[in-house]
Amino acid sequence: MNKVFIKSLTEQGVEPEDLHMAFEWLDWERLIPYGSKVFIKPNLTWPTSLPGVTTSPKAMESLVILLKERTDQIIFGESDGGYHAYEIEDAFEGHQLYALRDKYGIEVVNLTDQPAENVEGIIGGKKVSVNLPSFLLHDIDVFITMPVPKTHVMTKVSLAFKNQWGCIPSPMRLREHYDFDHKIILINRLLQPKFAVVDGTYFLSGAGPMTGDAIRMNLLIVGDDIGATSSITCEIMGFSSNSIRHFKVAKREGLFPHNYDEIITNVPISQFKSFQFDMKRALLDWISLIGFRSRFLTHLFWDSPFANTLHRFLFLARKNPQVERILYGKAGQPPIWVEGG
Repeated sequence: MNKVFIKSLTEQGVEPEDLHMAFEWLDWERLIPYGSKVFIKPNLTWPTSLPGVTTSPKAMESLVILLKERTDQIIFGESDGGYHAYEIEDAFEGHQLYALRDKYGIEVVNLTDQPAENVEGIIGGKKVSVNLPSFLLHDIDVFITMPVPKTHVMTKVSLAFKNQWGCIPSPMRLREHYDFDHKIILINRLLQPKFAVVDGTYFLSGAGPMTGDAIRMNLLIVGDDIGATSSITCEIMGFSSNSIRHFKVAKREGLFPHNYDEIITNVPISQFKSFQFDMKRALLDWISLIGFRSRFLTHLFWDSPFANTLHRFLFLARKNPQVERILYGKAGQPPIWVEGG
């Protein structure tokens, strides 16, 4: 049976002692042999640290301190921002990862610059393919994912599966969105994360993954299975896992528990359900959702001869304050920090 550890944090955030307690409970010495090459995938979807949106520098440093007990081969990696929004080196700097590299001797890698290969697989009876960095497929002993628990206007939640979407090297990975539910499960099957370390200092509610209300929950959630960890985190947020499309695919592939009887937790989760999270879509989000799930519209908007014209039209339209208000409503605002339960 898979295990998930949950712990309330102090106002200082994720400390090494918190992670040590969690990993000891999960029997980490069995799963991380001495000298293992460990890859850590944080969530760096913004160039600077943003509570409820990106993995906190505090949590990343605490994980490094813990892992140094087992290995000196520690690698953090992420790809350039989607749609070339920013170079990931800016996010590395903005989240103090270069400072961690100099202090602890870890590696920091831009996945967009790494040699990659195309891999095919059958997911849900469907043949799909993904492009991934070769070293992640062949050279890593232990893969650890560090998501931030948040709502997502396209996938409803962004948790321990969704975080690996950033392992696709191309900044234009949005071209793959039309088959996200199958591709993300193939990615996780190939990369085989051994631990999910959910930085729940803040959760995000509303029009995630970039905007909404950042809810201070002060929680650490660590599991030895990404499906079990996602299931527990989803329950704490108040969402049914059956309402998440890629979770349903994961269940059919044996990567997600069918019920909570298949998961061992260190404490009852009821005490942590202090806030009902809500996923809010603006008009533009509903329009985008149609494109997100359509191969034809994805091609039309990004690869067709009409793509540049469509982008110019939308850019000009959104410069009009009234149009912007109609498209975004109240949903497209920067995160507002709110204290949780």
